[in-house]
Amino acid sequence: MMQRKIYIFCLALSMFGFIPFSQAQKGKSEISVAYGLYSAYSLVDHANGSRPPYTNSSGVGMLNYKYYLTKKLTIGMGFGYENISSWGSFLSFTPEFTYTYFDNPQDRIRVKLYGGASLGMTVFDDFFVYRDIYAHHTDESGAKVTGHITPFGMRIGRKLGGFVELGLGYKGLFNFGASYRFKTHGRTHTEQ
Repeated sequence: MMQRKIYIFCLALSMFGFIPFSQAQKGKSEISVAYGLYSAYSLVDHANGSRPPYTNSSGVGMLNYKYYLTKKLTIGMGFGYENISSWGSFLSFTPEFTYTYFDNPQDRIRVKLYGGASLGMTVFDDFFVYRDIYAHHTDESGAKVTGHITPFGMRIGRKLGGFVELGLGYKGLFNFGASYRFKTHGRTHTEQ
């Protein structure tokens, strides 16, 4: 199982090749770490009466990269991991985009409001297989489609900032974290 996760992780890293690095010198980049609660997987696990409640979820740990195509539009890649002890683990990687619909770069405290979406893959490791080798359980492990919709996100800060997001999908109904924006050499447009 670990070899498959390593293989999928390497595949995810290769997907960065789809990001136009030849043009990536024009904008800014942003990296972030985040933690999410109540993912779509934990909600489904809770809804299934045969499993314990979603308190068995580790929550979703995330690492994201964004590249600013313009001041308002970003593309990037998100990675997430969640362990639900009553069901299995989910290693997700998704290309994503965000669109900023409010920004106040001239104010002393910068606030950005944005929305976004992502669609990609998750590698599921089915824990039931290891519990009882004599049970008649079909191993559901493998790659599956996943995604996330964020209708509302808020980031406070300039280079270093904090953010909260509300959405539905693999990141959770609620997630929060910290991000760092940095200049990419040779950029041609200006952004404060």
